[in-house]
Amino acid sequence: MQLKRYTIASFIFIFLVGIATYSIDNSTISFDLLGIHFPNLPIAFWVAVPVALMYFVSILHMAFHALLGSLKLRKLDRDNEKMVDAVRDALLGVKERNYTYKTEAYKLLGKVIDNSAILPYDTLSDIGNEKIDEVLDALRNVKEKKKVDLKKFHLAASTSLSIENNLNRFERGELKADEVLSRADTYGDIVCMKAYESYVQSASVGSVLKYKQLFNINSLCAFVERINSSTNGIEIGNDELVNLFKSLKLTSRDYIDLSMAMAKNMIPEQRMRLFENLSETNDDAMEGYFYTLYDLQMIDTANEILNNTSKDDYLIFKAYRDLKRANKHYDIALFIKK
Repeated sequence: MQLKRYTIASFIFIFLVGIATYSIDNSTISFDLLGIHFPNLPIAFWVAVPVALMYFVSILHMAFHALLGSLKLRKLDRDNEKMVDAVRDALLGVKERNYTYKTEAYKLLGKVIDNSAILPYDTLSDIGNEKIDEVLDALRNVKEKKKVDLKKFHLAASTSLSIENNLNRFERGELKADEVLSRADTYGDIVCMKAYESYVQSASVGSVLKYKQLFNINSLCAFVERINSSTNGIEIGNDELVNLFKSLKLTSRDYIDLSMAMAKNMIPEQRMRLFENLSETNDDAMEGYFYTLYDLQMIDTANEILNNTSKDDYLIFKAYRDLKRANKHYDIALFIKK
């Protein structure tokens, strides 16, 4: 629109220059310039020609700068699209991001966004951009434990949004424990751990041990609670339990927790013999052994072993021993820190 006005104004100006010159001098002239002969034409014409040339030169000048401006705007538009994608990935928790920007302003902001995670406030529902708004909607629905299809986002199983959504699906019963465990690469460690905690409560011993690398202390305690239980009970020998515990990285506290869990259903004799075997080759199991003995009221046996330990070892159990000797009777569980 502006170019049209400029062209009309220029032509009017050229016409007026020609008319004004002709009214002053209507004679004609011919001349040679740079070896070129120019014909005999009115002076007004030769005056108007440079003005017309100036118009065309100005048009070329404006076209050149318009092209530069267009290229700059195109870079800005492309960088803006990349920035939207980067913000979208930051909201989704995508870890591998590396967008390349052409403009300096976006390079600075892009470096920050590519190395950040964005956690929007609950009050942010939409911003008017379709790509980002659908992510905000997904974030809100997952947080509210609603059914959400995240396939269109192509997220890795390790992203927090995928983990939370799959945990929601598992709680709703849309995912079964055996399905999750058989496709560990798809669902990731956290979801598999959660599924395994449920799986160990009802699956057979062989099926549980198939995924024993997923054991944590919670799932392990749930598993041993089933030994001799009237509900979903299992039978497993001490040798197999010893080998299982040896294959896991268990702490002294873990062995105490296991003894507590076994106390619910395991035959006392089996439980005592198990920890006796464990303590022979593993010092970390000694506290579990002491707890088991005192819990089963095997006071003399526990005291005899405790008396042969170093002065500064197992002080909690020695304090319990001394209270028992002073006829102060407490549940040994009260002495175990949670």
